Amino acid sequence: MQIITHALVEYADIVLTEINNNRHIEHYIPYAKDHKIFEQARMKFLNRNLNYFYFPNMVAQTVEGNEFNPAFKNTVDFCNLLRVFRNNTGPFGRMCVWELEPGKSILPHVDNFMYHRHIIRNIFCVTGNNGGNVHIKINSDSVNFRKGTYFQFSPATEYHSFINESDESFYFLGVDFWVPELLDKALQLIDVEKIINDPTRLSTFGAQNTTSKYMSQH
Repeated sequence: MQIITHALVEYADIVLTEINNNRHIEHYIPYAKDHKIFEQARMKFLNRNLNYFYFPNMVAQTVEGNEFNPAFKNTVDFCNLLRVFRNNTGPFGRMCVWELEPGKSILPHVDNFMYHRHIIRNIFCVTGNNGGNVHIKINSDSVNFRKGTYFQFSPATEYHSFINESDESFYFLGVDFWVPELLDKALQLIDVEKIINDPTRLSTFGAQNTTSKYMSQH
């Protein structure tokens, strides 16, 4: 884990404005049958709910381009700005707005899927730690963060958790950039044209054991 900067407060206000303006649109609840890691959280998507369980799908997405959410135009622009801090030249992967309501948590976990081994995750704290009552941990270390903090970590190798013990919702962005050299290797191994032309990929929604492009219509 590496903290990049704490100094992006003005952008946090821009992102929060778009979050507040989008409150009337339903959230996605990341429920899973075999665990409860994410189900306390609520999500919205900047480039739709991409099915990361199907790795060829995610590789093909880098060729197809993104369908950005028009309600978060300024947020997407900000995500592109994050590229300058660590020369993040790879395409976007998943781009998510997370909300943890008071008393809710994302439980400790690693995301050890093929997709996650090919990206670097960027976290931007849209709101602060509310007097020390919101906690982010990477492995066993507590992250020193505030409103406007931006940091990176590897979700495939570093345990991470988010805990909101405050009386206000906590918002953050989770934005993935592909590692270019790893993506290049994947593009050489995967028949992207075949994936793109799969007729069921766009006509169905699903996650594990599917070839769907999106996990839901969100």
